[in-house]
Amino acid sequence: MSASTRETAGAVRSAHVAYFMPPDWARIALRAAPALERASGDSPTPTLLILVPDSEAAIALSRALAELPAAAERRIVAATSPNRLQRLLGVGPADVVVGSPETLAASLAASAIKLESVRSVVFAAADEMDAESDALAAVLAEVPKDAARILTALAPTDGVEALITRYMSKARRVHDDVVAAEAGPAATSVRYLTVASDPISALPALLDELDAPSAAVLVGNDSIADLARRVLASMGYTDGPLAQVTRGPVAANTSLVVTIGVPTASAWKEAVTAQPAQVVALCAPRDLEALRLLAGDATPTPLADRASLSRARAVESRRRAELRAELAEGVPAREVLALEPLLRENDGLEIAAAALRLLERTRAEQTELVRATEERVRSQMREAQKEKEMAERQDRNDRPERRGGDARAEGPRGFRGGDRPMGERKPRSTYNREEPPREGKPRISSFSKDGEGRPRSSYSRDDKPRTGGFSRDDKPRSGGFSRDDKPRSFSRDDKPRGSFSRDDKPRGGGFKRDDRPRSGGFKRDDKPRSPRPPRGDR
Repeated sequence: MSASTRETAGAVRSAHVAYFMPPDWARIALRAAPALERASGDSPTPTLLILVPDSEAAIALSRALAELPAAAERRIVAATSPNRLQRLLGVGPADVVVGSPETLAASLAASAIKLESVRSVVFAAADEMDAESDALAAVLAEVPKDAARILTALAPTDGVEALITRYMSKARRVHDDVVAAEAGPAATSVRYLTVASDPISALPALLDELDAPSAAVLVGNDSIADLARRVLASMGYTDGPLAQVTRGPVAANTSLVVTIGVPTASAWKEAVTAQPAQVVALCAPRDLEALRLLAGDATPTPLADRASLSRARAVESRRRAELRAELAEGVPAREVLALEPLLRENDGLEIAAAALRLLERTRAEQTELVRATEERVRSQMREAQKEKEMAERQDRNDRPERRGGDARAEGPRGFRGGDRPMGERKPRSTYNREEPPREGKPRISSFSKDGEGRPRSSYSRDDKPRTGGFSRDDKPRSGGFSRDDKPRSFSRDDKPRGSFSRDDKPRGGGFKRDDRPRSGGFKRDDKPRSPRPPRGDR
């Protein structure tokens, strides 16, 4: 790293410093190391506050800080959520807190953290922050005004300049070597593979995918170099011509150079001077802009894995098969005459490529049209189902309720148990509806129901006396009184019990148990046992 002397020489020494460098967490941790050393372990509240864009960046920067020697006796807490930060600070005090402005502002609102003892504030990857954010203003309002402030950004953009002007007045500016020298050699092929978490974990799969005869792994610090050597050793590689780990110089004619993150401009120049066949960068998505600055004229392209290439080749093979099938059926004369004038201006292969592009565009439009039609049909089906449910709900609401006063007269379902008149019951089929029953006597018929005149017994099923010879309509209830005229002025001692006393009350219809007619007035011993005729239709 070489600082720009033009902007630092002669400037007033200030406690605020702005570093313009790639968003490499290991290098940012090195810039925050002096502030980490000044962080006191005796304070009950944090003394170093580091602001990052999101929770993933908080975890990555906390890991990079924990590997520094200055973090041996300091407790570093990554604030990924307000609740988690409150639980972590409830266990014990923290010397360093790393988190986004939104998370810290929510923790301040819940009184989970106090910032009155902060001595240094670090804005990491400030080009991804909003200088006009209310959460950022709320956090910095709780920080003492005399706290030193450090900023890291890739370039002095308008947002970064606004943040410096508002919170870091008269800050010193230090530019890292993020741009390769213009006179230096350019790489022949630069590709990148974005990794969300740890780029070292993607190194074995990358080496197997490219299968290069020789490879060099370019790292930025000693800790990453040791980790890369252990990964290569687990794969069977030794630090030799097949695979080596380096921080700058690369052996000549190396087939593959793999960079972990974005290297410095000087290290990139030394790696490209070896003229490798291809350069692949394992980096985070936020490092792509810095990689483009290093590559210069060699525009970085994404690395496609073998499976993606195989799928693309299969698609192209199917298209060529379709064209061969069309040519095998014969060249159409009309299409040839239509395309013949183009042969004077373009090559035949170019004309075929343009026709293939039109075919792909037409198929894409048809696919989009089919998708839109399916979505429209689904929406219509959903609307129809919703209308059907609304109609059913309206129909249920329009039905008469069981407890409604006017609905009782509309049908038999409108009656409740207590509102049914007890003296008027629906006649059953066992009684003769045409002839009213006689008073106090059962209706006796010696003929069967089918009208053939064949006697079954002295009583048929239709006119069999039921419980005392009374029909259901005129059977006395509760002592011969109906519910409406039942006397209620009797005492318990002289109240008539069923119009008969217990001693002389007829049992089973006015007959004693010994002389009560059984099954038609005959005893079991003298009952005629004639065969019963077949029943007719009821």
